[in-house]
Amino acid sequence: MPDVASTNMAMGILGAGVCIPDAGLASELQLDDCALDIAILPPMVRRRTSLATRIAVSAASRACAVAGGDLQIPAIFVSAAGEMQVTDRLCRAIAGEAYPLSPTQFHNSVHNSASAYWSMATGSMAPMQAMSTLQDCFAMGLLEAACQLQWQTEPVLLVVYDEPMPGDLLPGFDWQAFGFALLLGAPARDLPCVSRPYVQNGGVTRDGPTDLSARTPAMAGLPLLQALHNPASGSYRLPVTTGDDGWMIGLELP
Repeated sequence: MPDVASTNMAMGILGAGVCIPDAGLASELQLDDCALDIAILPPMVRRRTSLATRIAVSAASRACAVAGGDLQIPAIFVSAAGEMQVTDRLCRAIAGEAYPLSPTQFHNSVHNSASAYWSMATGSMAPMQAMSTLQDCFAMGLLEAACQLQWQTEPVLLVVYDEPMPGDLLPGFDWQAFGFALLLGAPARDLPCVSRPYVQNGGVTRDGPTDLSARTPAMAGLPLLQALHNPASGSYRLPVTTGDDGWMIGLELP
């Protein structure tokens, strides 16, 4: 594998943060310091937010705190399908003719809800982007971050998050509440560095449907997070999707 830090569109990891509301799942994954923490949100705003937004804001806050960086930076918020819990509640209300609908629930249902709350909490006027790309959410978020870093010098905050999917919408999909954030910038020899995502011919081989990363699209970040949590110098190839289309990254740990 070529030296990741010297490859085209490589990114340095300046900070990382994780949010796993379920303490049992966090213990199973051997990840710590990942409880919900939305102290950055004003008290009157906290109670209005969805679980998905709380996960995203918690992970973003933690990554920025680790890096000790500026909060006034561009951010990319990526999920598999957006605010599905809120959307499901609204659809049920419409089906049951439970009018009037809640204005708060409506504005919480849009794909950029988490990024909007983050912008309000930090006072950031930097560009914010919201994406929903199903199983490829982490891979597509990394690709977008790599593209942005080609034409700007400031870091980019990438936030990947999911909440449990309403059972009636996707029966049998045991999605977990999970999110993480990466503060990405220029590569450097003393930083963990990742390549832009690429497709490996033949797809990704997995252990089967019980594989943890297959439970939730955002959990495609688990191999990278666990490598950062227990770093061992060297070069690695890691999957960054829960789909079968083979998205991979190169990782180099100093």
